Amino acid sequence: MQEFRVQNSSGNPLLFTVNLRWKNAQKKNNNTMRYIVLFIASLLCKNSFAQHCPFDGAHLIAVKAVGKNGKMMKSGNPVFYLKEVDNAMADSCTSSPGLIKKQILTAVQFKTDCNKRYDRNGYNATLKDRLTKAGVFANANGMININQGECTCTLIGKSETVYTNYIYQPRKFVIAYTMNGKEITVPVPAGSIFSLCTNNDLQNFEPVTIQL
Repeated sequence: MQEFRVQNSSGNPLLFTVNLRWKNAQKKNNNTMRYIVLFIASLLCKNSFAQHCPFDGAHLIAVKAVGKNGKMMKSGNPVFYLKEVDNAMADSCTSSPGLIKKQILTAVQFKTDCNKRYDRNGYNATLKDRLTKAGVFANANGMININQGECTCTLIGKSETVYTNYIYQPRKFVIAYTMNGKEITVPVPAGSIFSLCTNNDLQNFEPVTIQL
């Protein structure tokens, strides 16, 4: 509380009491609410950007085929396939049902595929630049792009509520190829499946190395 003394037209003193504490508190609360609103808005914008990455759900798996001398082979490679294994529930996956099998592409084929997928607003040029800087094209002679449904098997489990009980099961893969009439498989480690979203700089990129 604060008092103010003034005089009226007759010269008599008048006393006014003002509750400044309430006004200051109200101003402080308004400022606090303003900061809270700005903070929430910034979080929403950040999440919106993250969820609308042009490469959302896309993942890269790359193969490096090397000869007996340990050097990457430039030609004469067998045809490689990415094959899913150990998934008895594959037919029940809500997206991309069935066991995944896709042919590994050469670098040229992969770039052509990316042109079809991301050739809008400069996204493909950005992706190729990121992959080049990460050494993907220099250190791998085969690669494939898989989407979120191909990377993760989504199953619907039992639920005792009105909400759907989704079960997310990472798929397991091998690289398969044929030599001398015999199929050979090489496991794909989980660490060799790389997200292509822009929050991943691919600095830890490492292909699946196959000794031929």
